[in-house]
Amino acid sequence: MSVKVAVRVRPFNLRELNLNSNLCVEMKGKQTILTNPKTGQKKPFTFDYSFWSHDGYEEDGNGVLVGTNPRFADQ
Repeated sequence: MSVKVAVRVRPFNLRELNLNSNLCVEMKGKQTILTNPKTGQKKPFTFDYSFWSHDGYEEDGNGVLVGTNPRFADQ
């Protein structure tokens, strides 16, 4: 048996927006890279699937996010 692992970066929620949170994740293909906000050190991880949903969308008025960028992955 094999297990496939997927990760998804979601948009900031209201609390994170109110705290002026900084994005510390980037994705390149199957690679997810975390950046330590204090040191700037980058740590790459490789997964079977990496989905980007943090930006590249518009809200349709009903709370549904519609991709405006081919990089955007919806649920």
